[in-house]
Amino acid sequence: MSTQLKKDRKRKRSTTEDQEVSDSSKAKRQDKRVRREGKDEHNFSYQYSQVLQLEHAVSKFLESYKCIVDLSPNLKIYNKFVDNRENIPMQILPSLARHKLKLAAELRTLYELKESPFFKECLEYESKYDERDANAIFTNIKTEDIEKLSSECVDSRVMQDKLKGGVNDNGNDGPDGDDEDDDDAEDSYDPSRESKGGKWPPKLPEIKDPAIRARVFIHKSNINDKVYLSEAEMINAHNERLEFLGDSVLNTIMTMIIYNKFPKFTEGQLSTLRMNLVSNERIKTWSFMYGFDKKLSTNFDVTSDNASFQQGKQKLYADVFEAYIGGLIEDDSRHNMPKVRKWLSKLSKPIIQKLTEKNIGLQATDNLNVNAKRQLYSLIGYAALNLHYVTAKRPTAINPNTVVECRIGDGTVLGSGSGRNTKIAGIRAAQNVLSKKSALEKYAKARAAIPKTESIVRHDDKSIKKNNQQNEPSSGSSPSGNANKRIRLGGDGQFILEDE
Repeated sequence: MSTQLKKDRKRKRSTTEDQEVSDSSKAKRQDKRVRREGKDEHNFSYQYSQVLQLEHAVSKFLESYKCIVDLSPNLKIYNKFVDNRENIPMQILPSLARHKLKLAAELRTLYELKESPFFKECLEYESKYDERDANAIFTNIKTEDIEKLSSECVDSRVMQDKLKGGVNDNGNDGPDGDDEDDDDAEDSYDPSRESKGGKWPPKLPEIKDPAIRARVFIHKSNINDKVYLSEAEMINAHNERLEFLGDSVLNTIMTMIIYNKFPKFTEGQLSTLRMNLVSNERIKTWSFMYGFDKKLSTNFDVTSDNASFQQGKQKLYADVFEAYIGGLIEDDSRHNMPKVRKWLSKLSKPIIQKLTEKNIGLQATDNLNVNAKRQLYSLIGYAALNLHYVTAKRPTAINPNTVVECRIGDGTVLGSGSGRNTKIAGIRAAQNVLSKKSALEKYAKARAAIPKTESIVRHDDKSIKKNNQQNEPSSGSSPSGNANKRIRLGGDGQFILEDE
């Protein structure tokens, strides 16, 4: 073999070996990359709470499907039933206006026609399940379809909302959201600002059960003449029991709202505020606002032709509002109680704000200076001045505020104050005088000019005052050494006695 041929073979073998090494290195790098990508793709991990919810949902799903198949008629029977509307019971009619019964009939139809293997496979899934088998049990899921799926775990609800355009920039449900109470938080609700619906009053929570909803608006007078009804049937045929329940719920919720909102209010202040919030007049106003007066069914004339009824208190309209609250609780107490609290909180907010701003008895006393009277007397008070407090206005049923005036012996009013009782009103009157620097300087100077022996004697008798004036020296000199003194109000609010 020639030397050149040997060299060519050796070079070819070397090239082949280098290529094999290169291919091997590429394969190893690719394998590492695949393993790394596989590791990134499998970073999903079930949360324990998530597992519990999923297992519960699957169980309820299968249970519900079995119930639908057992109870629902097929679509043919359903359509015949719907066509015969005159014989359909009243309490069922509202359900026919919704989609659920027809959906159930179509599911039963698919089951009978065996046109939907998916549901059949759902029912048989447990018997076919093998934890060692990674292949899908549903026949419509192909292996090649699984490869096309995203490796990112995305909440299907978020995905659906994005597809529908139902998620806003903040990630919250848009106008199509299911939560009717998410339009405003109960503490931040402002009736002057447009909410989602753009209307006041706040949206009325719905009573789902048509029978309960109908009973809310049936007055007892409609049932009294139904002698064929048993006592138990009569009791549950009108709204009085619902009114009883709603009255208790209304009082409890309003109590909790103001109790938490005003931690510094006394028991008396809280009682006054609650009394205004749950009064018949207030509740009647809300009842008219939602049109309950037009829905209420009675067995007597409530129109404008009935003068005696129109001139009365019309308490039955307040009662129907309480009955509606009771109906919400009887319908679904667990889910409706939070809704009722939010609704009533929004409804009462402007009333609470108005009452606490205008009713002095409901104003906080954080800025009350309990030593105001003592401080005022130490600055300007002496016996002859006769500084005293007079109740100028006493509380009434219409206006529960007390007004007290701070006066001196000749009847001059130095200041006044208002409060829920005489004590607070008197303190505020003293605070009012303390805020008048010119009046303080005037009377403090007068006090300083009076001899100590005279300042401790009260001159209530005018004749005594007159005699004292006649006995004063005509030279105009003061019997007190303080006559040549003048009083000045310092920058710190204290009075300073200086030589003139």
